[in-house]
Amino acid sequence: MKPEIIHLNRFTQTEQSLLFELLNAGEVIAYPTDTIYGLGVDIYNPAAVAKLQHLKGRESRKPFSVLYPSVNKLLAEFDHLTQFQKMAVRRLMPGMVTLLLPVEKEHQFPAPFVSAGLIGVRVVDLPELNRLLAIYPHPISSTSINLAGAKPATSVAEIERYFGFEIPLIIDNGNTDSGQSSTIIKITGNTWEIIREGAVSKTQVEECLGSH
Repeated sequence: MKPEIIHLNRFTQTEQSLLFELLNAGEVIAYPTDTIYGLGVDIYNPAAVAKLQHLKGRESRKPFSVLYPSVNKLLAEFDHLTQFQKMAVRRLMPGMVTLLLPVEKEHQFPAPFVSAGLIGVRVVDLPELNRLLAIYPHPISSTSINLAGAKPATSVAEIERYFGFEIPLIIDNGNTDSGQSSTIIKITGNTWEIIREGAVSKTQVEECLGSH
């Protein structure tokens, strides 16, 4: 069965309710970001996370990131951060970055999202998506739509080519502009390090956070 298509800029209340029902039921959905499309599940639903791992063909030790609908919601779960780390979040987000932040305690988040005491988090610069997800009670996963090692999907057609009969719903926002992934930045203590340069350059990060 082909997936239901929701158009991000004109979704209805009924479509939003369907999205939440699917997430709550442990389904995997596809959604746009300010970089490339992503796969989303409720991060606190173990069966959904296992389904996502199977879909991606990903080794269990390689963590997924977490998508929040606002900076305020993110920081509410990370009140243990240092002032520098909170400043970094506010200066870089929302935006085309994934920040690796320290977790407060070992079991603060499910294991598939944490590695070496760090978790990747995103708040994308896409107000319509943030508005759509804002009232769902849990954050969802953030990971590119592709099989391991393959090119990430940048359109609904490519999503359907990869997982057309395994994803019940796609949120459509047209083709993504750059096709670049987010820049991954590790924020520890009072310093930062780029782990993967993507849509945001090192120079742009330095402009926000200073040299490291």
